[in-house]
Formats: sequence, C-alpha cells, structure tokens
Amino acid sequence: MGCTTRINARQEAIDVLVRYADGLDRGDASQFESCFAEDATMDLSPFFVLGMTYEPIHGRAAITAECMKAVGTTLETTHSLTNFLVTLNEQNDSASISCLSEAQHVKKGHEFDVESQDTALIVKCRYEVIAVQESDSNLLVIY
Repeated sequence: MGCTTRINARQEAIDVLVRYADGLDRGDASQFESCFAEDATMDLSPFFVLGMTYEPIHGRAAITAECMKAVGTTLETTHSLTNFLVTLNEQNDSASISCLSEAQHVKKGHEFDVESQDTALIVKCRYEVIAVQESDSNLLVIY
C-alpha cells in the first residue's frame, strides 16, 4: 500500500460526506442517495436535544426519502464541514470518518430569524460514519 493510494482513499472517504452535505443543500436526491449503501442505517437520535425524536432509518431509499422530506426539499440549508478525522483499514476499502458540521436551516420562503426556531435553526454537531467501498465502483458509501 503506497502513500498515494492511502491519500486517495482518505480523500474518497472525506468526499462521501461532502457529497452528502451538498446533496442536502441542493435538494439533489440522486446525489444524496449515491452516498449510501443499499442497507445503510442512519441514526438521528442525537437530535433529541432539539426536541426531535427519530427512530433509526434503514435502507438507502428510506434515508433519502426522509432526509429530502425533512431538509432537502423544504429548507434552504448551508452545511459547512471541517475537522475531518479518517481511519482507514489496511486494505484502504473501509473508513471510519468523523467531522464537525455547522448547518444553517431556513424554511423556504422565509428569512432567517434568530428569535424563532419555527423558521430558522443553526445546528452544530459531529458526523460519525462508517464508509465502505462498493464492490462495483470506486466510490465509498455510508454503511
């Protein structure tokens, strides 16, 4: 395993989260969906601190449908991701990834109002994912 291969694998791992956030921000269901394995699970339970309760969402199609309904098609969002930490396995085909996210969410048709969570919200959190290489492509997807 050469240095270049490891650097490329690390960049691909980061890219899956960047594609995820960009897909949400642009409401691009196809791009968003491309970030997930068919049998992926998304756990949004940390949002309980905002008074939101979610059961884990299972499957690429269900994750995409729920996220597009809740964020991608109803809100104007801007996600900023930073402080990526990537741990690759020895084969460079699986990665544990974490990063910090700050996202501004504003209901479409409204202006940002710092006094109201009814129309606007800024969320800061840590994303933690496991990504694996799909057997038929070079892209890493969230498992």
